[in-house]
Amino acid sequence: MRTKATLTAAAVALALGAAGAALAADMAGVIQARQTHYKAIGAASKGIYDELNKPTPQASVIQGYAHQLDTLAPQIPSWFPVGSGPEAGVKTKAKAEIWSQPAAFKTAADSFAVAAHHFAATAAGGDIGAIRAEYPTLTKACGSCHTQFRAKAPG
Repeated sequence: MRTKATLTAAAVALALGAAGAALAADMAGVIQARQTHYKAIGAASKGIYDELNKPTPQASVIQGYAHQLDTLAPQIPSWFPVGSGPEAGVKTKAKAEIWSQPAAFKTAADSFAVAAHHFAATAAGGDIGAIRAEYPTLTKACGSCHTQFRAKAPG
């Protein structure tokens, strides 16, 4: 009887270990996907910045980047499931405040989504002057989330 209990306990421990490893692998994938999405947001924002700093910016180029931001920004809260922070063992700049202050994080992320949508609507109009005037609002909304919920890079 004791051998059966020992074998059962060992099987349970093995199953829990495997489940833990699978969860860690899943979280690594979640974090990597999140980082990929944020790189796309960064590239789009840089693309807008670069285009606005050209002698004759093209509204159509900015519109493409603005559409990308408008598509990705509303998804941000879904990129941070519980367990996908630093405790997952994957290098991430996500601060613990994302999970300890979920309402504040969602508010900040939603503010960026609203700003991205408004910027995309402005860009769709094709008026470079209006786009230039709206761009600081977009970057401020993006940056406010960084300040509160993203760790600075070491160095």
